[in-house]
Amino acid sequence: MAACTQPGLPHPSDPPCLIAILIAAKKTGDKTMSALASQWLEEAGISVRFAKDAPALRHGGKAVRHA
Repeated sequence: MAACTQPGLPHPSDPPCLIAILIAAKKTGDKTMSALASQWLEEAGISVRFAKDAPALRHGGKAVRHA
């Protein structure tokens, strides 16, 4: 199992660990940590959007939210 941090790196780089950090930060309302985790994930080429933060999708003329 990969560790959340690696020697010499200033932040965690393991995507599953970063996603866990992002979810925990969102649940606790920690906007700074949430922004950092999102940034680190984007550096790894991963974009995460939560359903309540995403715009509603249009399907057949109706606004639809996907979970």
